Amino acid sequence: MKALILLTLLALLALGLCRRAADLSISADNSPSSEAFISKRASAEVVRRHRRNYVYDSSVYGAVRNPLEAKREVCELNPDCDELADHIGFQEAYRRFYGPV
Repeated sequence: MKALILLTLLALLALGLCRRAADLSISADNSPSSEAFISKRASAEVVRRHRRNYVYDSSVYGAVRNPLEAKREVCELNPDCDELADHIGFQEAYRRFYGPV
């Protein structure tokens, strides 16, 4: 029984020494702290911004307007079109009053 305990302790000691030697042999390039930093080119690929379609005539610079918004406003100014849009939807009401959308 004592031999088994002694053998287990020696195996754990050997395992601990091997692990410490492996930790010390890690170079600076492979260290976990070097993984936190990447090159500017790689970071630029990660955070590439999408180009926006800026609408300069909008009240908020950079807000993208719906292309049907102008037609929706035309339909809202006509009471009959506006009422029909409440029942069957804007696009169908606009099509019935003014032609294809």
